Amino acid sequence: MIRRLALALLFVASTSHGQPLDLEAIGRQPGTEIIRQGDNVEIRRGGVTVIVDKNGGELSIDGSGPAVLCIWSLAVETQIAADLCYPNEYAQLSKMLSDYVDAANNFIVANSLRPVSKAELEKAIADRRAKLAAGIEKYGVPSAQRSFCQGQGQLLSAWNKEPEKFRQELWQGLAVPRPPASNPCL
Repeated sequence: MIRRLALALLFVASTSHGQPLDLEAIGRQPGTEIIRQGDNVEIRRGGVTVIVDKNGGELSIDGSGPAVLCIWSLAVETQIAADLCYPNEYAQLSKMLSDYVDAANNFIVANSLRPVSKAELEKAIADRRAKLAAGIEKYGVPSAQRSFCQGQGQLLSAWNKEPEKFRQELWQGLAVPRPPASNPCL
């Protein structure tokens, strides 16, 4: 859970570039409500509430279900684990996760309150893959025996039991345009 939250926060930090939100432009978008409450600003659209404090800190909450950024982060990490920890064992699930990540990247680019490019998202994924690969290579035991891989192995096994159900749940989360949020996670 902490790792998922850290990944979501890392994503937000890596894509915001410290740019202030253009509240005027955001407020003109259909279905958007902006509420000022003291030093905080709330942006509401499509079941998502983004709270921005006076220092630029943000908290995003998706009231419609699991948050896109959280699920995206989890899917990225799980696909990397499938590929690095269990090569070829979860090839079909890895492909499905890859397809989902690509679709989620498009969703994030289209719906983010701050501009972000698909290239930036793909670089963040590549950097995460390289970091995990380096960590896995650092130790001399088989990949599947490392603690990171063991934890991911349980998740992979669970998702692999009902891949079609899991795929439908993932894509359903991308069906309604709204700002990508980090909370709640699964």
